[in-house]
Amino acid sequence: MAPARLVPLVLSVLGTVPLTFARGTVPNSRGTVPPAFVTAPAQLRLTDEGDRAAFRGWFVLLADAAFYQPVAGVTDCAALIRYAVRESLRPHTPEWLRLARLPLEPGLPDVSQRPSGGDHMPLFRVSSDPQAPLAEFADAKTLIRFNTRLVARDAAAARPGDLLYYQQPSQREPDHLMIFVGPSRFDPGADDFVVYHTGPDEHGPGEMRKVRLADLMRHPSPRWRPLAANQQFVGVFRLTLIR
Repeated sequence: MAPARLVPLVLSVLGTVPLTFARGTVPNSRGTVPPAFVTAPAQLRLTDEGDRAAFRGWFVLLADAAFYQPVAGVTDCAALIRYAVRESLRPHTPEWLRLARLPLEPGLPDVSQRPSGGDHMPLFRVSSDPQAPLAEFADAKTLIRFNTRLVARDAAAARPGDLLYYQQPSQREPDHLMIFVGPSRFDPGADDFVVYHTGPDEHGPGEMRKVRLADLMRHPSPRWRPLAANQQFVGVFRLTLIR
């Protein structure tokens, strides 16, 4: 997939949404920098606890719902994460809800301090250069390298919305991500659900899957068990947006 166009960050993306940078600050149009977003560096991060909770709620709900109602454009594990991040930050208007056709009424608050933008929302860091613009596209490896932080190699440390990261050298696409949902609003049968998209392979376009973390621990193929003893399991990662 060709990368989407890059768009400069700073105020052209976020308008008057305030930002601070790891090295110095960038004022808004009034010359002030209220702490709604922080960059790490040149990176969005929600600093309000209520906004982090709202984002996490939407992110988990949208990723979980994609298992029951496939989403156009979600064709691999990274696309699922990009979709859930982007749509979690949008204003969830009646028109948005109509188009989303979610299987249930979300009943969640919106993120109050969010990036502006219509169809194009550059949200992801794709370079180690702190001056590089954010992008709309980031593959699995780029999401982990520049847009998350390691939480632990113990899957028990995962919170809803965290990512399980695997590196499978034997596969054509070695980097693979899963989203820890935890309790599911669609299935009350457990509190440790995980969702992911398999991505395409030689057999077809792939599919969304939903499993329990407990079942992954006993996966028939040891390389997919999220255990510290498994070298293919890199660990639990958290989006810097909510870290």
